[in-house]
Amino acid sequence: MTTPTRSQAEVIVLDLDEVATRAESIATTLRGTADDLDGCIDGMSWSGEGRKGAEHRAGSERQQMRTLATAFENLATACNTAQTTLAPILETMRTSLAWLRKNSYEIAEDWSVTDKLNYGAAFALVKDDQPGKDRLNRLKADRADEAANQTVALQRLAASYGIDDDTCAQAIGKAVADMGTLAPASAGLSPALADSDLTAFEKGQATPEQIARLQAATHLTDQQLDDLRAGRQVDITQGQFDYAREIMRDLDNLSVEQIDHLADKLPPSQQQPVRAGIADALQMMSNPQIGTSGGAQDGQPADRPDHGGMMVLPTQVRTLLTDNPQKAKSLARADTAGASIEVPRLNDFKALNELLGSGDAKLARGTDIDRGLLKQGAEIAGSRAQHIYGSSGDTPSSVADMLLSRAGIDNTAVNDFLTGGPTLPGGTHRMDVTVTQGGHYDVESHVADVINHDWDGHDAGISKVITTAGEFATDPNDTLRAQSGTSVHALASYIGQHGDDLLHIKTLTGPKEFGIANPGMAQALASTLSPYIPDMAGVRSDLLHTSGFTHDIDTGQLKNVFAVIDSDQTAATQFNSSAYAAVSQLNQQFGTTGAHDYRLPEWAGSIDAAARDGMQLELETRGLQAAANLKAQTMMFDSVREGVAFSAKQIPLVGAAVELEVKASSPEVKAWLLGSVPNLHETVDLTSNANPAQRYYNILEGMTQLPDHPDFRSDQNVGRYFDPNTGKLKSFEEIAGTLPRENLPEFDSAMRNLLPGLANYDASWANGHDRNGVPHK
Repeated sequence: MTTPTRSQAEVIVLDLDEVATRAESIATTLRGTADDLDGCIDGMSWSGEGRKGAEHRAGSERQQMRTLATAFENLATACNTAQTTLAPILETMRTSLAWLRKNSYEIAEDWSVTDKLNYGAAFALVKDDQPGKDRLNRLKADRADEAANQTVALQRLAASYGIDDDTCAQAIGKAVADMGTLAPASAGLSPALADSDLTAFEKGQATPEQIARLQAATHLTDQQLDDLRAGRQVDITQGQFDYAREIMRDLDNLSVEQIDHLADKLPPSQQQPVRAGIADALQMMSNPQIGTSGGAQDGQPADRPDHGGMMVLPTQVRTLLTDNPQKAKSLARADTAGASIEVPRLNDFKALNELLGSGDAKLARGTDIDRGLLKQGAEIAGSRAQHIYGSSGDTPSSVADMLLSRAGIDNTAVNDFLTGGPTLPGGTHRMDVTVTQGGHYDVESHVADVINHDWDGHDAGISKVITTAGEFATDPNDTLRAQSGTSVHALASYIGQHGDDLLHIKTLTGPKEFGIANPGMAQALASTLSPYIPDMAGVRSDLLHTSGFTHDIDTGQLKNVFAVIDSDQTAATQFNSSAYAAVSQLNQQFGTTGAHDYRLPEWAGSIDAAARDGMQLELETRGLQAAANLKAQTMMFDSVREGVAFSAKQIPLVGAAVELEVKASSPEVKAWLLGSVPNLHETVDLTSNANPAQRYYNILEGMTQLPDHPDFRSDQNVGRYFDPNTGKLKSFEEIAGTLPRENLPEFDSAMRNLLPGLANYDASWANGHDRNGVPHK
């Protein structure tokens, strides 16, 4: 508390010693009960799996009791400390108050003391007695001093009380918070309560306490949610787990539509919290990361696992996620107007999607429900049919889009969908839980179902999946960053290996390029893959902000990635701009390293080659004639310049080998453009250049950003390119001037004189295109 006032101090009641005594008694009881658990198990005549399970559960309960006992002991200690610290101060203040009032002093709320002796009456009694008057004046002065001293003393005591009270309150608060964590509202949950609560929900007769129990059972703390997001195991109380698992068992006899409508008889104000609780219970119980601290062990009965997963879900939900979601209905060939499929449980898919939408999206982290929805969405899209039998408003693409949109926010499930997931004991993979017993998830075919597909305007769901895949590209959390890297590597590898297929996606009107058929997906790929362009080119991992992109892809695949993304102009603008931001920074990095690391320009050359060759491949796929091809190239290059606020003037393309000529003013470079680029000196200016003179300019920029760089104004080779007053490097535009055809070759020559090793730099740049310096084709 803050410094107490006088009236507050007079009414404070300190009885913390009584609280401490009760807390100590509870702690003693808890420890005794914990010790007795061993005897309960030992005294029973049984063995085998049942005994192992009981011993394991007893060990978990015993540990929880002892931990809770420690929290009560901490509370007792904090209360005793508070009592012994605060009581003497309070007693001193109250004793002073009594003495001062008895002696005609008045004490204000702020503890200021005033002398209230009736001096008028006293002076009237002594009349003209001068010695008497002198004694009264001395008394008045002495009492004024006493009032001042008492004011200082009381205010110090009150301030000390406030400080000590805050310290004690923090200790008591921590002990109480620890008890709340160890014995939360969920501690009283049980399967029997889950049965009665669910019955009340169905009958529309739920009490506020029953709804509160459902919410307590499905609540995770912020730390637990963070652990889920990062892929770490999350332990909940045994009561929480048993309650939520019993809810799953009680739902076992209901259809998915019935589960969705379970709360319909409740008053409107109660329907949403119950629907949310049921949705959250489904997500939590389908999550293998969520369990109890005494989770399932080898030898524990398989029908009572203490962790979530597909097998814990109600039967109708589980089969919806694992059985074949569709079957052919027409004899027409896929990709033709007459092709149709039947989705027998279409209404169940819609009901589950609606129900999950009522829950907490933060629980959608690594759940088998999300894995199943992603797999089923892919298989429905993979039918390549145009119609769903018996449905007038739904198509395979729209239904798949619905499922991918719902589950596409789950970064762990998306990673497993794209990679198959981690290998589990027995040689299976995490995604194998999404297929029927004994089956195996086929990564390649399911990724193909959603990437090599004409979404017919319904590509929001797959775009969400792609965006989530790279969501944590540069996240400070190592696990999340690596997870994004493996997800994006899977995407880039598939696109690189199937470039020709993706440039000729089958549609009802004939083959279409990827970005023309699915512009939203192309733009999502551009955004997600942009941070990994240096990874794809093989740039050393220690120079990057990304991780998890385990190895580069070959030059042909990288070209295909550019070509596929270039098929949508918006996507191409972003992706190529990002590529040349990376090229620029690699050149600047070359300058910051003393112009000796020749792998840097080789990687930059690889990116430049892939960008040009990929664009050429995309233009050739469109079948443009030479003149139209040149015009399209020019338009695309213009788009790249405009996409990042380029300040350099357009330089016409000269022949097929001319590099993309781009220049971005660093203050205007948007954050998305930078992506995961080489980790440069923090003051390195960022530009986007590929023209030889501009590349040399980048190198000189890097050299000038070193903290111990020389004063280049006095250099006989490049001194004239620095401002004589400030010593700063002039802009590239200033160096080019009004006669760039004359000034830029002079700048090239000056740089070669400054750095004789630029010949090796040029050779490395050429090697990035191929060993003969010829662009890839």
